[in-house]
Amino acid sequence: MPRTTKLAVADFGYIAGGWRIDQHVRLIGDTTGDGLSDIIGFGSSGVLVSRNNGDSFSASSLVLEDFGSASGWSVDRHVRYVADLRKKGYVDIIGFGEGGVVVSLNNGDGTYAPARLVLKDFGFNAGGWRLDRHLRFLADVNGDGVLDIVAFGQKDVFVALGNGDGTFAAPRTVINKNLTYSGWGWTLDKHPRTLGDLTGDGRADIIGFANAGVYVVLNNGDGTFQQPKLAVWDFGAWAGFWQVSKHLRFVADVNGDGRGDIVGFGDSGVYVAIGNGDGTFQAPKLVISDFGYNAGGWRVDKHPRFVVDLTGDGAADIIGFGQDAVWVSYNDGKGNFGPVQKLTEEFSFDRGWGTSNTVRLIANL
Repeated sequence: MPRTTKLAVADFGYIAGGWRIDQHVRLIGDTTGDGLSDIIGFGSSGVLVSRNNGDSFSASSLVLEDFGSASGWSVDRHVRYVADLRKKGYVDIIGFGEGGVVVSLNNGDGTYAPARLVLKDFGFNAGGWRLDRHLRFLADVNGDGVLDIVAFGQKDVFVALGNGDGTFAAPRTVINKNLTYSGWGWTLDKHPRTLGDLTGDGRADIIGFANAGVYVVLNNGDGTFQQPKLAVWDFGAWAGFWQVSKHLRFVADVNGDGRGDIVGFGDSGVYVAIGNGDGTFQAPKLVISDFGYNAGGWRVDKHPRFVVDLTGDGAADIIGFGQDAVWVSYNDGKGNFGPVQKLTEEFSFDRGWGTSNTVRLIANL
């Protein structure tokens, strides 16, 4: 099969620019509001951007001398995101640093204002947050269209509501002594946790994969949450023998109803539990006998897999970067998946991808 790929930017690579996974973060986001995704890298000197021209990318340029290793940021201590914090149509920069949450606002043209501390919490020293124990996400939990912070701490789950100007209200506890490291013993190496809209109300709910199965915490609609409930007796470390080192688990809409479903890449292939829209789920079903640990020999440390809408029909498809090629199974829009097809041999492990030197993402460019 002939290659259909081309070199877009001679930067952001292991050799091209000296980028390292254990030192540098690389993300995708619209920095100018033109509807096109740009490449954003947190390098040694700061934040570098390569702008999308529609059919090519510009040379990378330094847009902010902060959030890089030279400014004290490190991959093993600090989380960094790009996100539209003000409903402007272009991404700002937000980082969970030593002293708390740091934000650099986009000026509207892809340049950035100086970073400033906006919340003295959720940081390495401000609250004692650690990457090997604690999770921090951005999501809209109260339906105002503004991103909020949802953080899984040592004992409690916290929410800090976004004010719409790049600042945040004081954190408040929304779940006490559950879904956390010291709350029922949730650990990153065994128990994934994520956010997703399970009811279709436009507000994020909480989903946790525990030993016994999937726990759901429904949003009350105002950024407060109900108590955790066991929703599925599967996809857990004991229930089904799911392991973080072997099996990926996602929440995505696979039947186009605007509500999250559970998708798991198990030993035998891909399993789906359709959401009922009320925080409960149908029984999991094997939908694809591929993309699994035994079904195809897929490995977490070599073969990324994603659940994402590739066709624009509102229902998520499945794509995987395999050993010898990129493989895809298209959704018919109703949750039925077609035969696994080869997309390209590029980006595969055999072509040199999948080592500790490379990063692969899915994005609408």
